[in-house]
Amino acid sequence: MYSRMEYLHKCFNKSTGWNTDNIFDNILATSDALLDFQVPNGGRLEISSQATPYLASSVTLSNRLAVTGLLAYLYLSVPIKNAIGTKDILLQDAIAGFRIIRPNLLPESGSRSSKVSPKGSLMYGKMFFPGSALEAMFIRRISPNLQLLVKCINNAHIYKSGTMIVYLQENTPRFSREYIYSTNEALIGFRCLYNFGEQTGLPATPVIPKFDNSVVSVGAELWYAAQSMSPGLSTALRYSTRSTSTGKPLTMTLSCNPILGHISLTYNVKTSVSSTVCSKYDFNWFLYASNLSMGVELYNFSKKSPFFSSTQNRSLTSIHYDTLAPTADPEILAHSVTNNAQSFPTTNSTVALSESIFLRPGSSRISDINSQEVVNAFQNLVKESNFSSVLKASTSLNDRMVKILWVGRYKDFLVSTGVKLQFDSATAVPDVGRFGVSLAYGC
Repeated sequence: MYSRMEYLHKCFNKSTGWNTDNIFDNILATSDALLDFQVPNGGRLEISSQATPYLASSVTLSNRLAVTGLLAYLYLSVPIKNAIGTKDILLQDAIAGFRIIRPNLLPESGSRSSKVSPKGSLMYGKMFFPGSALEAMFIRRISPNLQLLVKCINNAHIYKSGTMIVYLQENTPRFSREYIYSTNEALIGFRCLYNFGEQTGLPATPVIPKFDNSVVSVGAELWYAAQSMSPGLSTALRYSTRSTSTGKPLTMTLSCNPILGHISLTYNVKTSVSSTVCSKYDFNWFLYASNLSMGVELYNFSKKSPFFSSTQNRSLTSIHYDTLAPTADPEILAHSVTNNAQSFPTTNSTVALSESIFLRPGSSRISDINSQEVVNAFQNLVKESNFSSVLKASTSLNDRMVKILWVGRYKDFLVSTGVKLQFDSATAVPDVGRFGVSLAYGC
C-alpha cells in the first residue's frame, strides 16, 4: 500500500503529465508489485492531511520492539486537485498493482487530471525519530519533457553520514534518458529506454497496446564508481499488449545483468477485472542456480458500489457482482459494441458499454468487432470498479517462502495486514518472519 506522500507524488506526476512507466527504473514495476510487496511488521499508524492544494503533512508511528516514527512535509508549486482521501479513494489507486503500459500517456478527456501543468516543483522532507535521520527530495520540471530530481539522505549510520543523488531525466513518448550522479563513491550512471511500435508523436487519445499494435520497450543502464573503479551494466526488454477480443492486458519482461550472470523473465496477465497472475523465473549462469516465483492479486467487489449509481433506468437488484469479471468471448463482445460508440466521453456511457460487454451472457453473434472499443471498455471497467478489499499472495520455491497481504477498509481508514512465512528446509515447519497491521488515514 502506498504511503500518503507516495500517493501525492503520483498525483503530482499525473497533474504535470509525467509518465513514470516510461522510465527504465520502472520497467519491472508490475512484477515487483505482485511479487516483492512489503508485509507490515508490527503495528503502524499513519495520519496525513492535505491542508491546501499545495501543502501536505504526515505523521507515522510504528511499534516493533520500540516505538519509532517519522514526520513528513510535502510542498507543491502546482495545485493537486485530483488527490482523494482514504475514505473515497479507490483501492486500485491506493496500492501498487498491474500497470497498463502506455508510452504515449496523456490525460484522458473528462478526467480530473485533464488540465495538465507541464511545469512545477515538488519539495518533500522526512524526519525519523528517535534519532536525527533525514530524507529529502526535490523535483523541478524544467520543461514538459525534462525534469531535475534530487534525493538526499542524512544518517549517522551510513558512509560520511549522508549522500546525495542527482537525476536529470528526459521523457518523451518515443524514448527516455536519465543522467545520474551520486556522491557515494562518485557514482556516475546513465539509463535509457526506447519504445518500438506504432507511435506517431502525441495522439489525441492514449495509445493502448493491442495484439496488432503492441509496444516493445528496450532499455539499459550503465554505472561507474570512480572511487572504487567498479562498473555496472544491466539491460531489459518489456513487451506489452492487449487482447483485441477480451481487452485483457499482459506484460512480459526480460532483464539481464551480464556482469553478475543473472537473467530474469516475468509474465504478468490480468486474467479478469478483479484478478492478476504473475510468474517470474530467475537464473544465474555462473552459479547454475535458478528460482521460480509466483504471485496473484484478487480484488473483492464492494456490495454497495457507486460505480453503477449514475446508471439510469436499471434495477440494481439485477446486478450480480460475482459475474463482473468472467472470461468474455468474442461473440459476447461483438454483440455489446454498438456502431455509434466511438468514444467514452461520460461516466454513464462508460458504465453502460462496459457493463453490456462483461455482464450479458448469451448474446447473439455479430460478425464485425470493434477491438478498440473492447479494449477501452475493459480498461474503464477496471478503472471505475469499486473494490472493498484486495488479497495478494506470492511464493518463491527456492526461498521456501510465502507472503500474504490483505488490504481493505475500516470506516475511513485503509487497513493492511499480512504475514510472511519461511519454511525450514530440514523440518518444513513454517516460521513467522513478519506479521503486522497498518492503518492509514488521509484527508
